[in-house]
Amino acid sequence: MIKYLAMLLVCVASVIAGCGGDDNNSGNTHLRILHASPDAPNVDVYIDNGLVLANVPYPTASNYLTIVAGAHNIKINAAGTSTTVISVSPSLARDNFYTAIAANFVASIQPLLATDDASAPPAGQARLRVIHAAPDAGPVDVLVNNQVVLSNVPFAAISNYLSVAPGTYDVEVNVAGTSTTAIEANIDVAAGTNYTAVAIGSVKTAATNPLALKVLVDGK
Repeated sequence: MIKYLAMLLVCVASVIAGCGGDDNNSGNTHLRILHASPDAPNVDVYIDNGLVLANVPYPTASNYLTIVAGAHNIKINAAGTSTTVISVSPSLARDNFYTAIAANFVASIQPLLATDDASAPPAGQARLRVIHAAPDAGPVDVLVNNQVVLSNVPFAAISNYLSVAPGTYDVEVNVAGTSTTAIEANIDVAAGTNYTAVAIGSVKTAATNPLALKVLVDGK
């Protein structure tokens, strides 16, 4: 009887861990999904064959999903179908935060996985990084308040975080080595917060999904 009860408790603990439970005790991780394929239809997102997000339109970013740490199959289907366009099985570490991006045109759609910084920036500072997910923009330079901070950034690149003071910043994404601005946006940055600015859209889909910056708050 005691042996049976012990086995039952182990099973119950496993079920709780599988459903989420308390982050500190069950070894959870955090994952959000960004649909950044500019010519793709709405998508459904599955984790280990369980539907977690349905009919997600471009360029939606989900909230963080809390799942058990470890290897998981992430599958993205055209919404309402069994047509899988992305299937990957990354190993997601305990207590980390991740952003999985469906990037590129639908004919060449690919996953990008970024590890997000959820730690507090230095006192009175913020952090900002850039992800280049605009498939036909070519290599780019990133300027902040007219100063080049990143040069010749290729498609699918994920920059390191830059520490910045709070305030409003003019961010330009230029064709690399030129003064031709493909994207320009003002970003409001608050102290104590980490941000990711994702270059999305395309030249080809300019009429419907033009080049733009998608700004995400990391770790929250």
